[in-house]
Amino acid sequence: MLEASGDLWEQDGGVVVITTNGVVRTDGACVMGRGCARQAKDRWPHLPFYLGRLIRRHGNRVFYLGVWGGIHIASMPVKSHWREAADVSLIERSAHQLVQIADGFGWSKVWLPRPGCGNGRLSWDDVRSRLEVILDDRFTAMTI
Repeated sequence: MLEASGDLWEQDGGVVVITTNGVVRTDGACVMGRGCARQAKDRWPHLPFYLGRLIRRHGNRVFYLGVWGGIHIASMPVKSHWREAADVSLIERSAHQLVQIADGFGWSKVWLPRPGCGNGRLSWDDVRSRLEVILDDRFTAMTI
């Protein structure tokens, strides 16, 4: 896993990963109230409804969400409920799923925020030590 700083949305090519939770509101939208999930929701108001349908159908897991505004987007759950702190075990499971999806689609570059380290309230040192054994150099964790 590589590390870089910059704007998650201004990367040249590849797939942008947004960190999410598993809460779906009664109207069918995934709760995307903070961080890069909020930024994605503000850019594409229908995205939370699309992700909400996937979560209801398949559970709280990693999804390739397609191309939105010319950007390939994937979701990566870091917590079950938006009110909770991020869960390192869920982040590890999500990282394994992300690698499987990247392998399946042949992704060569994947950009993600430091999972669980903003609104998730985890330490990057703790999360990094777990992710660097899962994510190879196709994956770049961004300091935003």
